[in-house]
Amino acid sequence: MSIRELMILKAALEGDIQRQEKSPNAHHKEWKNWLRDTRKLLKKVSMKLLEEQSKKFAKVD
Repeated sequence: MSIRELMILKAALEGDIQRQEKSPNAHHKEWKNWLRDTRKLLKKVSMKLLEEQSKKFAKVD
């Protein structure tokens, strides 16, 4: 996956988390589970993005 694609996914997940937190359903157990899973996925995408960016910058040096 490209850096650009990872950046798009990261932005989309961040926006989704913000919407989930403000939802009237935020107190429901299943909603909380979905939010937790979305945060975990955001962490994975963020780590992959950092990894890909570091590879790109390592090639420049």
